[in-house]
Amino acid sequence: MDARYHHSGDSFDQLLSQLSTRLINSEPVETQDCMAEVIAAFGNCVGADRCYIFQFSSDVQLMSNTHEWVADNLSAHIDELQQVSHKDLPFFFATMRSNYRFIVDDVNTLPAEAAKEYAEFKREGIQSVICIGLVANQKLLGFVGCDMVRRQHRWSKSDIQRLSLVADMLANTLEQQNTLKKLIQTQRQLEEANLKLQAQVNQDGLTGIANRRALDEKLQAEVKRAKRQRTGIAVLLIDIDNFKAYNDFYGHLKGDAVLKSVAECLARLMQRNTDFVARYGGEEFAIIMSTNSAGHALREANELLAAIQALKIDHQKSFSSPYVTISIGGYFELPPADAEVDSTVKRLLGNADKGLYKAKSDGRNCIRFG
Repeated sequence: MDARYHHSGDSFDQLLSQLSTRLINSEPVETQDCMAEVIAAFGNCVGADRCYIFQFSSDVQLMSNTHEWVADNLSAHIDELQQVSHKDLPFFFATMRSNYRFIVDDVNTLPAEAAKEYAEFKREGIQSVICIGLVANQKLLGFVGCDMVRRQHRWSKSDIQRLSLVADMLANTLEQQNTLKKLIQTQRQLEEANLKLQAQVNQDGLTGIANRRALDEKLQAEVKRAKRQRTGIAVLLIDIDNFKAYNDFYGHLKGDAVLKSVAECLARLMQRNTDFVARYGGEEFAIIMSTNSAGHALREANELLAAIQALKIDHQKSFSSPYVTISIGGYFELPPADAEVDSTVKRLLGNADKGLYKAKSDGRNCIRFG
């Protein structure tokens, strides 16, 4: 028997008051310990052999033993009493649903309709049992109970009152925990919804890659990082050659399909975590790369040019190829530590745009760096 607890009612009432205060102020992990102490205290107070807490499923069709205190030299049953169905103990479930309590001084006096309950009590060696429902907001959450195994016991009015106080305290605790779980779940759902919303705000609806807004934000961040880490940054602006002519000849649905195919190809090739692909507007795309050389950016641009040609999307109205091709304008810079961010961003985009204009002037399906 736990030396911390005493059999006297006054000692138990004082301890219950202390535990109640602890439960109100406890963190979730400590709450479980407090609940275990409460049932141990009651078990010692009435000289019981077992005390326990069960929680019902939301539809009160199943119950599981969550906490168990057992007197010295007696066996525990918590592992066996998980997900117990109302079909296994129909009389007990029905009584708890209607009365919120189940009090039996002598299990041999159970009615005939409690045959399954009688068999279970005999299996566990129970002679007397008391269970008081854990009710919060008119909902039955579970119950706290006590067994007498080594002797029969007539449950006194004082026993019932004290266990009812314990039940009220535990019910409020469980309700607080459930409310906290719901709040946490709601918070997670809100966070997920916000992330999805943010992704939608920054995502191009047609191609699924980043949009111009996301590009502007990313470019600002990458310039700051390049300054801080003393690394270079390259911007590629990409235009689908003769796209208006493609749309006019093949139709807008085919044109949308080309935009998607080009976006997927660019995203597939630019997969480093320091690469960023976005739709710049219309048939134009933009790529941001963290790199320390214009040569590296040029090699990447050549791979992109070849990959789009390799798609072999027919384009009968192109002036440069029988297939869909792209023109690329690029610009590389190693921003100094004191570079102004906004002006650097404008310079990167402006010079890449100049390169793109030159690539288109030089016959398209080529790369020019501004």
